[in-house]
Amino acid sequence: MHKVDIIIPVYKVEPFLRRCLDSILAQTFSDWRAICVDDGSPDGCPAILDSYAAKDSRFLVIHKENGGLSDARNVGLDIADAEFYMFIDSDDFIHPQTLEIGVHLAEKHKSDIVTWYRDSLYRNQQVKLCRLLHKDPITSVPWRYGKRYNPDKIRCHSSDNLIGHCSDWNHPHISWAIKHNHVFKFLLRRSTTGDLRFIKGMTFEDINWWSEMMLKSLRVTITHLPLYYYYPNPSSIMKGSRAASVQQNVLRAINITYLTYREKATPYQMRHWSRHIKWAILRGMSKQFGKLNDASSREQVRLTYRQMLDEGVFDDARTLSNRRAYVRICRFVGAKDNLQTVSPLIRALT
Repeated sequence: MHKVDIIIPVYKVEPFLRRCLDSILAQTFSDWRAICVDDGSPDGCPAILDSYAAKDSRFLVIHKENGGLSDARNVGLDIADAEFYMFIDSDDFIHPQTLEIGVHLAEKHKSDIVTWYRDSLYRNQQVKLCRLLHKDPITSVPWRYGKRYNPDKIRCHSSDNLIGHCSDWNHPHISWAIKHNHVFKFLLRRSTTGDLRFIKGMTFEDINWWSEMMLKSLRVTITHLPLYYYYPNPSSIMKGSRAASVQQNVLRAINITYLTYREKATPYQMRHWSRHIKWAILRGMSKQFGKLNDASSREQVRLTYRQMLDEGVFDDARTLSNRRAYVRICRFVGAKDNLQTVSPLIRALT
């Protein structure tokens, strides 16, 4: 049995796949298995995966009919039997010490989850600079890729209050924040976290999966090292989704999670998730109403917001930031009566 299973869903990422797999081969920690789930990819990805598996038995390739990202991840989870597991999106890649650092911190602090950051310098500056200079960003090595860390000297923080560190705000006022609902930035202990599955057919499946993980009593170790290299691929699900589709899928994820929390969460967990996850997402979503140009799609989104408003999903809009988003939502759906509960000052500022 391997120490770490790395689950990699693969679909139409031929230009990026070798870079992802090579970053796994470059790991300083060698006791791993890569579970590569070919989700019916119609390009050259299946052949690339098979070629890596033929050269290194640590690559396990599963070929299946297309079922979507959530389904592919679930297939990988069903196969995983290592002590730890993690996810990598196949158009991204990782720092050579990711596994070494993750396993070291998990064992040192007896943690169920170890979390790190994605390299914002690579995504926000290096890739954009390459495109500006008409250079291929895919072959560009991240500026911090060659940096080496001493695992014993890494700054980190361990806590038994997982949800208390989680937030979807860009700049949360939380010490040692775990920012955003991205599944690719965790090393997870299978014995305590491996029972959770993704909802098949969900586009923004991270929200539900990670929000439900937050309900567990888990010990987490947090480091802000930039160990993950997220590539802004224009054809990815996130980049390729249209405004109305994004709204509908995110709202579905929020609504499902809200119902889960209403049933399972403690009052503290509900308050924290609502303030730092739900309203953080809704604030950004409510600023995108102007991009809903298609009348039919706009009306469908409006109906979804109206239904959630009537079901009480937005009833806890208390803080200044939340109330601004709440006012935008009420105005969007035409809920004038709901605006009477918000102060004139907030209405004027929004």
